[in-house]
Amino acid sequence: MKSLLKIPFAIVLCATFLMACDDDEKSGTPPTADNVTANILAEPGDEIVFEGTFNAEAGFLNISLSNEEIMLDKQIVFANHVTQYFLEYKFSLPQDAALKVYDITISAETLGGATETFITKVDVATPPSVDVNTDFTGLPGDEIVFEGTITDDQGLTSISLVNAGIGLEHTIELNDNPTSYDLNYTYTIPLASEMKMHNGSIDVLNIANRTTTLPMKVNLSGDDIVYENIYIAGGFQWWPWSPQLAFPMDQDTNDDKWFEVPVHCWDGEYEQLKFLGQLDWAPDNWGLIDQADPSKGMLNDESSATILLGANGANPAYKKVRFNPYIMQYSVEDITDVVTPRTEMYIVGNGYPGYPDLNWNTEAAIPMTQNPYGYGEHIFLIEGLEFSDDVSLKFIGQTDGWGPYDAGFDVSEQEVTAPVSWVKIKEGDGSKDLKFKNQAGTYTVLYDYYLKRALIWQE
Repeated sequence: MKSLLKIPFAIVLCATFLMACDDDEKSGTPPTADNVTANILAEPGDEIVFEGTFNAEAGFLNISLSNEEIMLDKQIVFANHVTQYFLEYKFSLPQDAALKVYDITISAETLGGATETFITKVDVATPPSVDVNTDFTGLPGDEIVFEGTITDDQGLTSISLVNAGIGLEHTIELNDNPTSYDLNYTYTIPLASEMKMHNGSIDVLNIANRTTTLPMKVNLSGDDIVYENIYIAGGFQWWPWSPQLAFPMDQDTNDDKWFEVPVHCWDGEYEQLKFLGQLDWAPDNWGLIDQADPSKGMLNDESSATILLGANGANPAYKKVRFNPYIMQYSVEDITDVVTPRTEMYIVGNGYPGYPDLNWNTEAAIPMTQNPYGYGEHIFLIEGLEFSDDVSLKFIGQTDGWGPYDAGFDVSEQEVTAPVSWVKIKEGDGSKDLKFKNQAGTYTVLYDYYLKRALIWQE
């Protein structure tokens, strides 16, 4: 009996020894990592992101990121047993960071004390600042002159002007690497050039391998460019950054080259905008050359930077936005009118399957939600509203009759096709309703009572 007991005991002892050896091996195994960011190009003040997937069989004690020169000293300490960690750490570079390459040390340590170090290189420099005329209107045989000033703290290396449609391919090599250069280059458009718009670019390169690119437009159509429709899109939209739902701007009655529109916005990503020449991102897409320095001017290109409206903590802020696409200038003014909020708003009309008793009966009007998601006391919203194939829509402020608040739409044509973006409201008895024919589906309707504007789109 005793001899039989010795066998399992020996097996247990051996198994325990093997497990201990296995634990020792795991604790001594250094962490591994995949997809660690190798190189980051940035400018002083930029927010950069360090990424990677880290693995440790024994579990992590900590992961740290450090570089004294840019005051980066971050340690992620693990309270629980974590064997895999997806790093996504955001860091803002100092505004006064020197223009150079920084080695960022990323160290991972296991619970057993094993460590591994990884390096991410952060290349800090700024692109050239380019203030040069890039849009021309003329005819074959005309001369066009590229004039302006180009500056760069590191030193410039080359300026390239390319427009294949007019046979332009010219590079200015700047071997002495000036920090400022006054461009003055005259080019004669070939007589054989096609009578249309020709797109090109101006590329400026510096010794830090940073490039600034400006789009070039040479209009040989024989006609002046005329912008009849201008839109704004951005984070302020209820469905953010949707060009199909961009807000149309109104042409200034006193100057048809300026367009304007009132808009609401909130802090952060909800205060950004760009100007569009169509309900799409291209070809006309106006923004800033440098968001951090609006004084550098505007750019008509998808790569242009967004404009900040400046909500400054308001919920929401109301702004009047003006834009002139011909000279690429804009303005943003605060709207400070005092408007007493309404606490109720309803949709009245017909053609809503979920409200069979409505049929222009004010007592059965569809209630809207005031201050939806806490985004503003003047805003009313209804989501998931079913439309039939024949819908009529107006707003009222009560359910016991048509007064005192009855609001329709300031439109010339009542029958419309969704989406209806930022349409003007016209208050008063007899105002027009909107009619949606053969567009059955689920819709969202938003009404901003402060600005007297509405949005209607299919979900």
